[in-house]
Amino acid sequence: MRKDKLSTGRNIVAATILTACAVISSGFSTAQAVTPDVPPFPIGIFWSPDPANTTAAKYQEIKDMNATYALLSNGIFDYTLTDAALTQCAAAGLKCVIQDNGLGSNKFYVEQTVGNDGKFVTNAVSLGQTFTTPANPDTALDTVELYIDKTRWTAGRTLTLSLYDSPSKTTLIGSASITGPVTNDSPVFGLYKWLTPNTTYYMELTSNDPASVGWVVGSSTDVYSGGTAYQGGSPLSAYDFWFRLHYGQKMYSGGSVPSAAKVAEIADHYKTNPGFLGYNLTDEPPARIMTGLQETMELFRQEDPDHLTYMNLLPNYAADLGFGEQTGVFVSSASSSGQTFKTNSGTTKISTIQLYIDNSQWGANEALTLKLWDSPAKTSLISQQTKSVSSTNYPQFTLNATVSPNTEYYWELTHDGGGDNAVGWVVKSTSGTDWEKDGKAYVAGSPSDGDFWFTINQNLTAFSYEDYVYRWASKRPDFLMYDHYPFSANGGESPEYYSNMEVIRRQSLAADIPFWTYIQSVGIPGSLRVPTEGEMRYQVFTSLAYGAKGINYFTYVTPTGQAETFNGGIILPDGTKSPLYTYAKDINAAVQKLGPTLLSLTSQNVYHTGTLPSGATALPSSFFMQPSNTSDPLVFGYSTDADGRKYVMVTNRDTVNSRTVSFSLSPKPSAVTEVSKTTEAEVGTNYDPATGTLSSSFAPGEGRLYALPPTP
Repeated sequence: MRKDKLSTGRNIVAATILTACAVISSGFSTAQAVTPDVPPFPIGIFWSPDPANTTAAKYQEIKDMNATYALLSNGIFDYTLTDAALTQCAAAGLKCVIQDNGLGSNKFYVEQTVGNDGKFVTNAVSLGQTFTTPANPDTALDTVELYIDKTRWTAGRTLTLSLYDSPSKTTLIGSASITGPVTNDSPVFGLYKWLTPNTTYYMELTSNDPASVGWVVGSSTDVYSGGTAYQGGSPLSAYDFWFRLHYGQKMYSGGSVPSAAKVAEIADHYKTNPGFLGYNLTDEPPARIMTGLQETMELFRQEDPDHLTYMNLLPNYAADLGFGEQTGVFVSSASSSGQTFKTNSGTTKISTIQLYIDNSQWGANEALTLKLWDSPAKTSLISQQTKSVSSTNYPQFTLNATVSPNTEYYWELTHDGGGDNAVGWVVKSTSGTDWEKDGKAYVAGSPSDGDFWFTINQNLTAFSYEDYVYRWASKRPDFLMYDHYPFSANGGESPEYYSNMEVIRRQSLAADIPFWTYIQSVGIPGSLRVPTEGEMRYQVFTSLAYGAKGINYFTYVTPTGQAETFNGGIILPDGTKSPLYTYAKDINAAVQKLGPTLLSLTSQNVYHTGTLPSGATALPSSFFMQPSNTSDPLVFGYSTDADGRKYVMVTNRDTVNSRTVSFSLSPKPSAVTEVSKTTEAEVGTNYDPATGTLSSSFAPGEGRLYALPPTP
């Protein structure tokens, strides 16, 4: 679900928060707990109260639901409105993640501000101007500023600026009106329309009154090459009106990124605010813009190392993961393929480098050698491997090389000259698409546009969902965040719910960073149903069983006035609480008690009993904890703490029925305790050490966290 659909064209930049336990080990940041009174497990809400409801009572309501943070949204984008929300967050004992206008779009303007003449507008005589849009892709015309003498723009006279496809006015794109009196000579008409690059459009000013309003200032010399002025629908010779066109280009499109100055400005504004948690970069980005997001993330870390950055990934049912266009080259004895890259802060060993090579063009007598060098100058050879054939298009070259973090290296693929002396394509991105922020492709020893497709210490399929998640995880964000809304309007459940979580968990562990997830808490008629209490509980506890270290509810306030229709959120459109408020409140209270223990654990394995979901692994008979009835639909999340102590989160996958489950443990531990969801302490169970058995009751979707004795 694209949450930027809820922002009226603005990219939702989702939440980011630091837990009080500071278990995040990204290696980029030395961030500690933000404040000692922040509860240790991140429980957030998305679609916060709007500006009119930014009140102490509304934010206390969030706190009373046992949430710990709010992702500011729902019209809270500028400094004034965000500061007001931060004040309420701090007063309620919450933290807020901000999403700033300056991170969602690149603002710029085009102007013609020469003026030595003027015209009058009436209800009989319109004034117009053609103009040409800039070449920037994904650009909207936000506002148009004109120069009009305010003294003749009196009360009751309304001027309307309309935007058309051309002077023939075949298609009206948008319009905005202002009624006098006005306070200055530079009225701003808000249009906010996406326009096609390098295209001519026509804007026309009309009045509702026969009396003249003006001057509308212009220039009697042809000073603007992108268009011309019109009066009464006819072009004026060598004339242009005074105007300033304010554009907003979607951030990270066409290479657009927030400037270092803008990042510093935003950080300076927020970083000392007591209600502040972090910076939201964007929502559900395509893979091709991840290098731009990495650049912004690193700038924020330089300016404000004590707060997090956040970015929410696409789910695995997304139709397009957005890797950009690809091309390729042939490697021969005369033309090598190479790539510079920079290791991240957690990389100390390169076991393998995987490339994308068409193996149908790789003959049996053609040997390819991948060498790892210190740089394109090839001063020091670090490791190499030669392969004579590959059974797949994604060969792994084994290097087992010790490397330094945050250091640039260069790999190069060469051909021994055998066979037909040409293997390819070796796949790379086209010009304008970068997959590596700190790297560049090389062909025949010279720099080339784009980047070669490669992975480090991975074995995956190019442009798959796992590749998409890997691309972001390898850039060492503070945590992985993703959304997958499982409960459809037709009564079914997403068949890819667990396969999505498997990928996120796997890449989270490989990158040594935690993951958080969204919890569906709203309906969309025809798409999503409003979840039941059991379905809410199920989402939370299955995520915890997989090792999630944070959750966020989508949505808190039920959105209104959007392109999609929403219903049944935690807070209803009239401001009252739906039944989901109590569901979430109770679930969150339990999670807060489990939180300190959960945050100290590292996921080791996740197993299922009953009908095996897609992508899941069946509980092996050798696992030390077994249910008496293996047909029970259960999730076993096996984790350990830093000392190797074993914990198992068992979750009932049945969202409708309660069940009592009996377990046997082998070898028989001396005791089995449970982390209490009401006291946070470990409490006894009915475990019998003589028989190695225990039993527990599970509500629909409920999980229980069991602990074995510490290892001597």
